[in-house]
Amino acid sequence: MKRFAIIMIALIAINSSVAINSVEAKTSVKTTKIVRSVKHPKKKINIKLVRKRLITYGKRKGMIYSSKLSVSNSSWMPPICVKYYDKTTGLISAGRESIRDLLDYYERYEPGEIAFNVVASKKYLYILYG
Repeated sequence: MKRFAIIMIALIAINSSVAINSVEAKTSVKTTKIVRSVKHPKKKINIKLVRKRLITYGKRKGMIYSSKLSVSNSSWMPPICVKYYDKTTGLISAGRESIRDLLDYYERYEPGEIAFNVVASKKYLYILYG
């Protein structure tokens, strides 16, 4: 135990003498930063194909397609944000899940009693119902 205490005192003494004798140096270096502009390929999502596949899916489930339904005259499921999908297939899957959620939410109705439409913009995909 005494050896340990002696070693600790010696280390403290060495560190304090180094701190007293050390010199602070300031330098100024001019740096140049090279920035390269990397252009990422723009995501290509085929919105027409997404609409077509989702309308076909809804019809297969027994729902009634109505082109008269719009965002202003009907209800809709929470819109799907298109920018989060980089592939058309991913967006189609999300739309199918939204249609399944719609059918599950209104399970007291027959699918043939639910009219639907799919509206897509550059930002959002809406599953409309009425």
